[in-house]
Amino acid sequence: MLETGFWMVEKAGKMSDNSKYMKAFIAEAQENLQDMNSALLELEKDPGRREFIDEIFRHAHTIKSGAASMEYEEISTLAHEMESLMDRLRSQNIKPDSSVIDILFQTFDLLETLVSGVAKQEKREIEITPLIDKVKTISLAGPPFKPETAEEGQVPVEPEKGTPEKKKFNIEIKVKLKDDCVFKSIRAFMVLKSLGKIGEIVNTTPEVRDIEDEKFDQLFTVFFATTENEKNIRKAVEAVSEIDSVDILTVGRLAIKAPSLTTTAQSVRVDIERLDKLMNLVGELVIDKIKLIRIGSIHEIPELIETITHLDRLITDVQDEVMQARLVPVDMIFNRFPRMVRDLARVENKKVDFIVEGTEIEVDRTILDKISDPLIHLLRNSVDHGIESAAERKSAGKPETGSIKLTANRKKEHVIIEISDDGMGIDADRILDMAIKKGIITLEESIKLNDKEKLMLICAPGLSTCKKATDVSGRGVGMDVVKTTIESIDGMLVIDSEKGAGTKTVLKLPLTMAIARGLLVMVGEEIFIVPLADVQEIVSVRAADVKTIKGEEAIFLREEVVPLIQLDRTMGLDLKEESKSEFNALIVEVGGKPAGLVVDSLLGQQEIVIKSLDSYLKGVKGYAGATILGDGKVAFILDVPSFV
Repeated sequence: MLETGFWMVEKAGKMSDNSKYMKAFIAEAQENLQDMNSALLELEKDPGRREFIDEIFRHAHTIKSGAASMEYEEISTLAHEMESLMDRLRSQNIKPDSSVIDILFQTFDLLETLVSGVAKQEKREIEITPLIDKVKTISLAGPPFKPETAEEGQVPVEPEKGTPEKKKFNIEIKVKLKDDCVFKSIRAFMVLKSLGKIGEIVNTTPEVRDIEDEKFDQLFTVFFATTENEKNIRKAVEAVSEIDSVDILTVGRLAIKAPSLTTTAQSVRVDIERLDKLMNLVGELVIDKIKLIRIGSIHEIPELIETITHLDRLITDVQDEVMQARLVPVDMIFNRFPRMVRDLARVENKKVDFIVEGTEIEVDRTILDKISDPLIHLLRNSVDHGIESAAERKSAGKPETGSIKLTANRKKEHVIIEISDDGMGIDADRILDMAIKKGIITLEESIKLNDKEKLMLICAPGLSTCKKATDVSGRGVGMDVVKTTIESIDGMLVIDSEKGAGTKTVLKLPLTMAIARGLLVMVGEEIFIVPLADVQEIVSVRAADVKTIKGEEAIFLREEVVPLIQLDRTMGLDLKEESKSEFNALIVEVGGKPAGLVVDSLLGQQEIVIKSLDSYLKGVKGYAGATILGDGKVAFILDVPSFV
């Protein structure tokens, strides 16, 4: 009997431990649930489309099979009942009306909860019987369900003929997985477990450790001893999903040392935690690279400079590859929003057409995690307080069905995410009145604001224009958190709205937060870093061109008023006032509002490895983090939005 790290068959023929395959099962189940959710939404729009019914059936079958092999009985049972119901729909014994669709969504939700419980390793009892009874009630409207394939883990075996002993055959089985099979290792594990119930695994090619690590193409070979005939062996293997072909050869003696297959692994899965560690190590390399470049510039040794130049290029290439490996498509969070919008619209009794575009655009996983909650809040606002009721839209001359659009696109080193709706829009003057009443802004200050600045007041803490609270959201409630979260990852939030026509919210996000380019500036005797992504341009300003407008220093730049921010005063550096005839200003823009950051001198650009501030400095206005310079000194990275 073969015993390895990949699998172990005991004398009783039982798998000793499935826990190590839990991650693969969860990943596969979540992927199937994601696709199932999309298919359910499409089926609701077009109940007669067979392709969506077939797709949901396949996903339910795959989840059932995987859960059965992992002995997750509740998931397997619920998925089986869903599969049965979908089969009735496929055979057109019942119609996919709204009541059936609702039951399917309820079943999906419970499956998602059960899989989530496995992922979080939560030990809690969830009652699935009432929902199963509902599903069965609908399923029994048609003829009895006959599964197309056997349950995985329950291999159909022909009845015994009464013979006391059967002759054991030595078998060589070549199993080929489908080309689009994603979780090859778990499929191979399921094949071995299924075969282990009707015989004895002697060896595999490639070795089981390589199979476990997915170091094989789609083909693997099992050397097997069994008393079963070829028909039952084939059934045992084909009970597993995503099998392309099975070739069975009876051999005289078992080849214990079989030749290895020539394989080429096309891809591997890497935990995000490991990628984080790798990025940290690359960050340390970048810091050392910067130090070496400085040393080379001081000593001017040709061989050293040549080596440093080569090292610089290599580290930059490694850095780019690691950063690319951390990028994931925005669809990882976008895919959950169609269902959310659908459910919210039903609660509010509104008709909403939700459009999603640019799901293939990639962004750093860390940033994607950060923006999930802000996007949820913005979409909730669009449904609850943006889109009007069908009657209100009709009286306003609009289509009864409102439109909400979520798009992503990439512009240079930024990802732009937009949420737009054709709803009632935001009344900028009403926001301004509320801000004045709540003491957020004075009447004198309000006179200076343009329409864009009035709209951005909606992000002030505690401001809400809602006449009544709802269970869904409140336009304005929590927008301060949205803005703070976006700016905490060096992003920008811009709101544009027209009363009666709709609202568009734009999120401008960096591709990554770990390593960026920064501009080194001197303010007094201190060196600070300004993220280059925040700087639109650098202008040289003559002191004679500085104007005082409503008590504030400003300049005119292409006929636009740009207020000046003296960083030395703002940061409390207590410097001696020196009159300069000319100085540099970094032109930045936050929330559609331009400003000029006044600095004493520019020291050049540099790659910066962003280090978080410890708990003592977190929350201090003006600082977004720190980095290490080429001479080993620490320099603070300025939080540009906090100055504007």
